[in-house]
Amino acid sequence: MSSWLHKARQVQLILDIPAQPATQMKDRRAALFSCFKDGTLLLDARDNQKPARFYLAPGDTFPWETFFAKMFAAWQLCDYTDVPNQFKPLKRIPQFVIDGFSTEPLENKFKILATLRKQGYFSALSARK
Repeated sequence: MSSWLHKARQVQLILDIPAQPATQMKDRRAALFSCFKDGTLLLDARDNQKPARFYLAPGDTFPWETFFAKMFAAWQLCDYTDVPNQFKPLKRIPQFVIDGFSTEPLENKFKILATLRKQGYFSALSARK
């Protein structure tokens, strides 16, 4: 596959993060870099603003629906280039899960991912250092 075609098909998991105290009250564009056991998220800025990496606590606003939609597209294309390690499948996700994931309510998506993680489809979440 030519490199330009691969780049055209590559799924970018860049998200619009709304202004909040964790973003110094600025809207940010960022990609999820890491997810921790306590629910904290580490984001990698893609907007050339500082700080280049920042954390969101479990109570902060994060666009989960947008993230899941983009992650789901990456799973379908088997393109994990921009998918955080904690969401890169370690083995093939069952087709029935992929077929139904996008139609599930947000609360169920979290439960599905937790179940898949317990079953070894994803690596365990680590503690924040």
